[in-house]
Amino acid sequence: MTIQRRALLGAGSEEVPGHVASLVVQCRPENLSDVVPRLEALADVEVPLQDERGKLVVLLDLPDETELLTRITQIEQLTGVISATLVYHGQVD
Repeated sequence: MTIQRRALLGAGSEEVPGHVASLVVQCRPENLSDVVPRLEALADVEVPLQDERGKLVVLLDLPDETELLTRITQIEQLTGVISATLVYHGQVD
């Protein structure tokens, strides 16, 4: 039995259309301890990977494109973030 990510995030058997995306976020290494909690405090944001050089993999799962773009802008504007690059975007039907 394969469990989809959306099911783990609470969507259950009710498939809700939405948008998933991944970003590579760069911050200064000395800012990691501040940036990661700020990212994780944002709704629908997960930081599964990070390295000591300040590179982070950030996953987003939002209901529509407007919210997705708003969240990416919020991430780009966080204090300590140098850049946020969209790596993947997909629409889940």
